[in-house]
Formats: sequence, C-alpha cells, structure tokens
Amino acid sequence: MGRQLVWAGVLLIVAAFCSGEAVAQQQGDTYYRQRIAEAWSAAQSGADARADQLFEALIGDPAFQRLPVHDRRRALSAAAWSAARNGRPEAAAGLYLRVADLDSDDPDDWYRMALVALELQDLDAAARAMTTMIGRWPELLGNISADVLYPLAQQGDLNTPDRIAYLQALFDANWKGGSAGAPGGIWLSLARTHLQEGDLVRARIVARRITGPNTLIAMRADRQFDTLLDRDGWRANIQHATAKEIERVRKLVDSYPDQLEPMVTLGHMLLLGGHHEETVALSDAALDRIASAPLDAPPFSDLHQQVWLMNHKSIALRRMGRLDEAVEELRRASRLGENGGTNISQALNLGSLECDRGNPRQALAAAALAGEEAMSDYGRAVRAAIHHCAALQIEDADMAMFALQELSGLRKEAPLLYLHVLLQADKADDAAALLPDLLASDDHRTTILVWAQDCRKPPPLPAQAGQRARKRAFLARQDVLDAIQAVGRIESYEVYCHMLG
Repeated sequence: MGRQLVWAGVLLIVAAFCSGEAVAQQQGDTYYRQRIAEAWSAAQSGADARADQLFEALIGDPAFQRLPVHDRRRALSAAAWSAARNGRPEAAAGLYLRVADLDSDDPDDWYRMALVALELQDLDAAARAMTTMIGRWPELLGNISADVLYPLAQQGDLNTPDRIAYLQALFDANWKGGSAGAPGGIWLSLARTHLQEGDLVRARIVARRITGPNTLIAMRADRQFDTLLDRDGWRANIQHATAKEIERVRKLVDSYPDQLEPMVTLGHMLLLGGHHEETVALSDAALDRIASAPLDAPPFSDLHQQVWLMNHKSIALRRMGRLDEAVEELRRASRLGENGGTNISQALNLGSLECDRGNPRQALAAAALAGEEAMSDYGRAVRAAIHHCAALQIEDADMAMFALQELSGLRKEAPLLYLHVLLQADKADDAAALLPDLLASDDHRTTILVWAQDCRKPPPLPAQAGQRARKRAFLARQDVLDAIQAVGRIESYEVYCHMLG
C-alpha cells in the first residue's frame, strides 16, 4: 500500500511537469506566431530588409515545423520573395525549393520561383517552375511577359529534359507568342527535338504551327526538316508566307494598341518584304506619339522598345540610299537607354554601319559607346568584328590580329561573325575547315544555312563590295558546296532574309 502511494506521487509529479511543459510550449508557440505575423506584415508592406531578417531567424526555429502546412507554405513564400527583393537571390532560391516541396497551389509562387532562377542564370530551374505554372494554370499564360518566356525558350542548352518539357508546355497551352508574335523559331526547336527522338508524328504536329517566313526559310534550307514541310506547297512559298505574316502582325498591332512590341515585329516583317517606306512611316508615327504625349501619360507601356523601331527605320533608310539619315537615326537611338542601362545594341549597330560605309574612326568611336557594363559575349563578338573591319581600313595589323583572336575565343557564342571575319581576313581555308563542325551542330546549322541563302540585298556600301565577293567565292568552293549539300541546300528568295546584308 505504501509503495502504491509512492508511485502515485511520482505519476502526479510527472503529470504536473508534462502539463507545465505543454503550457510553456503553447505559450511559446503563441509568441512565435506573433513574430511570424510581424514578419508577414513587414513583407506585405514592402519592408523587405526587415521581413528578410525576421524570416531568416524564424524559419530556422523548431516551432516553424509545428505550424500547419498551409501557414508554413505562405511563410516560406513570403520569406523567399522578401529575400529576393532584398538582394539575396541564392537564399530566395533555397526557400522556393521548400515551397515547391510543399506543392504550392499559388501560381505566383511558381512565377516568382522562375524569376529568381532566371536572375541566377539557372535556366533549367526556371524552366521547371514555368512548366509547372503553365501546366496547372494555362489560362494565365497570356499575363506573363515575353521577356520571361522567350529567354527560357531560346537561350542556353535547349536539349535538357527541363527545357524540352518547357517548350512542350508552351505548345500544349497553345501559346501564340503574345505581343511579340508567332514563336516560329521556338516551334522549330521543339520539332527538331521530336525528330531526333524518332517521333515523326509529334514533330509534324508542331511543324504545322510554323507559318513565319524566316522560320520557313530555315526549314527549307535544312534537309532534316524535309519530312515536315512540302517545299512545293503553298505554305512553304516564302513570298506568300511573308504577305500573310504582315497581315497577321497588323492585326496584332491593333490587338495591343498600348504596346510597341507588335510594331517592332511588324517593322521586321516589312523589312523582310522590302516595304521600306512603310517601315519608316510606322516608326515615325509611333515616335511622334511618344514625343507629343504628356510626360505622366506615355502612350505605350514598353517605351524601351522604341530603340528597335528606330533601328528598323535606320535599316530602311540605308536600303533607300538615305545613308546620312540612317546613321543619324542610329546615333539618336544609341543615346537612349536599353532596358534601363547603356544602349549596347544600337551603339554596336551604329559602329557596324559606319565601318561598312568606310568610316573606321567613327565606327570605333560608336563601338566604344557600348562600354563594358552588361556586355554579353555576343556583344563582345560584334564589337570585335567592328574592330577588325576598322583595322583593315586603317591598316592596323595588330588590332586586326587581336580582334580575330577575340572572335576565335567567342566562336561558340557568335559562329557566323567568326566565319564572316575569317573571310574578311582572307582566311577562306580556315573558314572552310570550320564549316563542317558548325553544320554538324544543332545550335549553329540553321544560322549558317540561312546565311548561305541567296536573298535580296541593297546596293553594297564601300566596305561591303569586297565582303560580298569573298562570300560568293567561298560559297562557290567545291568543299564548301559539298559540306552544305550534305545537310542542306542553297536557294534564292525575293525577300531580304539577311537583315543587315
């Protein structure tokens, strides 16, 4: 009896202790939820630094795992976005992995996950997030900027499983390309993938959605696509396709009256078809609207695109023989910003134009305007090509040699520019030796074959006469013809398929 009383006393003490521990944990969890609420409030009010600091401490607390799954997901989501906006994309990416593990049912989570991965240049991770979002919420695809969708469909290695799944998700969701127009080149990549997988049925389904003349020229030039395109059919007629595409993009312009991007696409198509006066008129009308609008009420939501309208106008003016106006238009464009920074593209295009017209000093000065900040490898290759062009004209052998060496190191990013400069340097044998490797590459074959096509051209500028003669001689070489004929063909077109040629 005495022993039973002792054990009863022990049990009472343990129960009291456990009860006290439970009360303490409950009180701790209540306080923890107050702190989580504070972090959440900071995130919602835009106090990203404060929210990031709070969440970093709170999510590592053991009490976090006792929150309901829904609350954990929301907290992780808010923490990830706060970290991203606080300049910590690596931390944000790690938090978004935990959001994905909880199978978020919020499309914003997957979209922001993709944005963070894009900032980190993790294209596969970005593609996985976007594939999930598109597959679950295809109706939201039209709300996503082309600036997010296109890089994932065009840059880097498109042959990874994640990138292939992303392209297929876009296709299955019947993506039209938004205000940028039909994504024919993207469908070409997907069709090629299905061909290489031996899935001719799916390849043909994808290929039927290709209607743009640029992409159809690429398909006609490449023998691997012969099973997907009737080259004698009406759909493959390039002049017909150009006319149809111009009319389609005109409707796109009407559908997006507050955006310049469809006008840029229309300008590109008009240049392809040789409608130069209309290209100039299109650009002038849009630029006049921008200049006459109140500063607090711009007529377009994507004003950064105006430099490409000016770029198109410059090309049209050059083809019309109005060279001084073409140069001045590019000079004005180069002084405007590009995506919020220095205008690299138009500065380099100005340098190329100046060198083609025989003004090497002006060409070098224009290329220098591009600066170094945010210069891509392709941009460096363009600049090196300008330096080589200018060096030949001012007879600077050291500059020419250095530019050629730089382009050799960038041949993966800009194979066509490297090939062009090899010919410019009278190194046709080196160019011919390089050609088979380029034609064997999925990444480069289309670019090289389109370059080889015989298209309409304006009269040559002073530096272009020799360049064109060297290209003709190169393409007439038997070893070059044999390499091209093994994988493709050369045809003639009454369109300007070489935009700057």
